[in-house]
Amino acid sequence: MTERPDSNSVDGEAESPRPTIPPSAEAEVSAAPGSPAQLDSTPGTDLPLPSAPTGGAPDEGVAATEATEAPTAESPAEGTPASDAADESFAALLESDGKVADHSQSATSGDSISGVLVKVTAENSFVDFGGRSEGVIKTSELQDEEGKMVFDVGDPLEAFVVSDEDEIVLSRSLQRGDRQADLIYQAFKSGMPVQGRVTAVNKWGLGVDVQGVKAFCPVSQISTEFVKSTEEYRDQSMQFKIIRFRDQGRTVVLSRRALLEVEQEKETDAVRALLKKGAKLKGKVTRLEAFGAFVELGAGVEGMVHVSELRHERVEHPELVVKSGEEVTVEVLGVKNLGHRKNERISLSLKSLEKDPWNEVRRQFKTGFVTEGKVDTLTDYGAFVELAPNVRGMVHVSEMSNKRIAHPRDAVSVGDEVRVAVLEVDSKRRRLRLSMKQAEQVEDATNLKEFQQRQSKEKEDSPMAGAMADALKRAHLIE
Repeated sequence: MTERPDSNSVDGEAESPRPTIPPSAEAEVSAAPGSPAQLDSTPGTDLPLPSAPTGGAPDEGVAATEATEAPTAESPAEGTPASDAADESFAALLESDGKVADHSQSATSGDSISGVLVKVTAENSFVDFGGRSEGVIKTSELQDEEGKMVFDVGDPLEAFVVSDEDEIVLSRSLQRGDRQADLIYQAFKSGMPVQGRVTAVNKWGLGVDVQGVKAFCPVSQISTEFVKSTEEYRDQSMQFKIIRFRDQGRTVVLSRRALLEVEQEKETDAVRALLKKGAKLKGKVTRLEAFGAFVELGAGVEGMVHVSELRHERVEHPELVVKSGEEVTVEVLGVKNLGHRKNERISLSLKSLEKDPWNEVRRQFKTGFVTEGKVDTLTDYGAFVELAPNVRGMVHVSEMSNKRIAHPRDAVSVGDEVRVAVLEVDSKRRRLRLSMKQAEQVEDATNLKEFQQRQSKEKEDSPMAGAMADALKRAHLIE
């Protein structure tokens, strides 16, 4: 076991060994299901536990920090005349309206602040958060893995105060150089993310090294999705949130899911802003049920396409139209309780983006139209006849023959070609009422009507033909 000097020791004094966990305490930790003590660590991955902070730390175990004396403005530097120092002090008082600047009034170590990025240099960047001075943050923290800037000057920025002594030092997460136990405690209190490396895994979770402190991340806190295997996280460096800090840092429980949910919530707000009636969005089919298909629109926001909204024709099951994992484009029909995950309802449609076949049905199959079709289905009360692809009408058993029929199968069979007349077009209910027995009568009446209309038109177009017709009428040869 390695040793380090105590934080309150004086230079030249002997270093005291770090305290170890009593055997009884180790047994107690090992007995707890999912505790870090049970992790199957690879050789060489076990890290020493941090020393117990002393010196009046909070109950959770904050280590006492060394007290240092800040240089006063009235103390001139060595070799500088006292008069020059007095002039500099007087000028500083004038610039601050007679008040000595006090960084701690605006920000203290561990605080979470919001500001605007005002300047970027190669090494450091500066954030204006409304205090007496600007905060300093490493430019590397504002870059992605490829070294490209994630933030631009003028962008809003959230960070944590890691030092408030000579200047306000900021950080978006606890860095490797910040090893003091009090900073880890402050990260726990303020919710500041910490960087950790996964050193061991088992079915209960991850063993994580956070700046030399052993911590544990339960499997339920690894991701927002179900984790099948924890092995894929071994040796990865990730950010975590400390959700439990006990026994002076000996028990530290982490959550990666908490940070992912915060980021996901920002994305879900952006997706929900697009959910307006009539909006067309792309999504992925996540699961299929007998009553419909669920579609993820992004960032975990999920809507449902009811089985009746999949196609204009009748659909027995959604799997006949879409497959799980398929990319689809849907239209938003309506939303309810938006933002309340448990009660949120987003209604979607696929068929509304397709051409409505009934527009053609209303144009082609008008009342009195006689056509041929194929018997598609037989029921106790009639037969369904397909007139065109995805266009069916029903012939009631009473409209099949002039004779009484007990069952439709006594008159027709599935697959028979029959001649039918359109008796009614119900656009609202999207139904066609057909008749077999009236087909000949309706056709004769239609033909007669067409003949009369054609004759009337010819009479208007030809005066001679009109005179001939009048003569024939007078002779009672035509009506």
